Amino acid sequence: MKSLAAALAVCAVALGVRFGTFVASGADSYGYVSQADLWLRGTLIVDQPLGREAPWRNAHFTLAPLGYRPGDERGTMVPTYSPGLPILMAGLKALGGERGVYLAVPLLGGLAVWLTFLLGARLGGPQAGVLAALALLASPPFLFHLMWPMSDVPAMAWWAIAIVLALGRSRWHVVTAGLAAAAAILTRPNLFLLAVPVAALIVVRETRGRDRLVSALAFTAATLPGPIAVAIINHHLYGSPFTSGYGTFATLYAGRHALDNLARYPAWLLQAQTPFILLALAAPSLLRRQGRVDAARLASWGLAFSVLVFLLYLWYTPFGDWTYLRFLLPAYPLLLAGAAAALVLVAPQRPRARALTIALTAVVLVAWGAWHGRAAFRVRGEEARYANAARLASALPANAAIICNQHSGSLRYYANRLTLRYEWLDADMYATALAYLRASGRPVYAVLDDWERDVFRSRYAAVTDLSWLDGTPLLLASKRVYFYEIPDASAGR
Repeated sequence: MKSLAAALAVCAVALGVRFGTFVASGADSYGYVSQADLWLRGTLIVDQPLGREAPWRNAHFTLAPLGYRPGDERGTMVPTYSPGLPILMAGLKALGGERGVYLAVPLLGGLAVWLTFLLGARLGGPQAGVLAALALLASPPFLFHLMWPMSDVPAMAWWAIAIVLALGRSRWHVVTAGLAAAAAILTRPNLFLLAVPVAALIVVRETRGRDRLVSALAFTAATLPGPIAVAIINHHLYGSPFTSGYGTFATLYAGRHALDNLARYPAWLLQAQTPFILLALAAPSLLRRQGRVDAARLASWGLAFSVLVFLLYLWYTPFGDWTYLRFLLPAYPLLLAGAAAALVLVAPQRPRARALTIALTAVVLVAWGAWHGRAAFRVRGEEARYANAARLASALPANAAIICNQHSGSLRYYANRLTLRYEWLDADMYATALAYLRASGRPVYAVLDDWERDVFRSRYAAVTDLSWLDGTPLLLASKRVYFYEIPDASAGR
């Protein structure tokens, strides 16, 4: 069974490498990948000289691409995203070059599949372990985010590492569990409270008070570098240890969000995972009936851990798409391990019928997951447009200014061209910005995804002539990225 589980882990890595995007695209991908370069460069603050001179309102925001925000010092910008994944990416890039950056998520995804096997085997035996690992590999939110250089799969993997190590008996296990928790907090700081149940898992196994104290102190000492590093970086970049790149606690969390999230996440969970995942709720009682008290306690602990993950997002800003189940991924190894253990316990005891039940369940989970997560296999092709557009942008004048949004990071990363985000450029500042850029000798272009053209039109149609949007584009990348040279409306006056 271990060989089969190892094969599933290797399969996860292979899927991430084969179908994942290896492009610094959009907000998240560009934000994480470019921040890795900043860590290698030795600074997280990027100079933006134009931001000190530009006369239009919110100029410092327009000049910060997706994944970045203005720095405290005028004329600078800083990363938005937490540092854990970019630091890992930087290390892999130093070892393996450009492609090394994009291996972080597939490698951690494969490790997460293996760790889910270990948790499932601990609860319900090797068969349960393999079924749990397969259920994770086929899970739509896991499969989809295995393809992106984003922090969701890494956060899940680091917490899974911490949990499995916390189940060990030696002091080495305690310390390394703390280090894994520190890495998890660096990767997704808002989940720092998950360290509390992991610490409890370590402490309660000790029988003597002195051992409990030593274990608690060892785990805490190993974990603390994570939140301390986050606080130091936050203070350096955003002026306060309690302010993240996304803003303050009050901008992200609100009581009014609870009902929306309470209605969405459970429904999405059933939609994506099938009722199979509900078997995790029955695992503690089923294990207890079998006399497996330790396993029942671990299953109960896993449910409590999963509830805490959900509570940490219950008051978070709501989103409207099932792919945001990615926030709950740290709970998945435990939930799927519990569900798999419960299925093995309720399956027929005759070996052939038992094997058939488990096999049929596996087939259903894989078929369901592959269908609902099928968008994962289109990610590489769809995201290639960012690199293709950047190649075309490299042919534009070196001093060009490009008004865009979706491509604001990738055009900087690959083509080294100045970009302005139109979502921050108010309509009454449009003419001012273009006039200033042209006066400084910069030709002005627009680069828009097909869907962005209507957004751009609705934003500026009232203040300028946009008939050029209906004409033939200057360049066209991947049949959906449109390049326009914006005409000077004042030239004919």
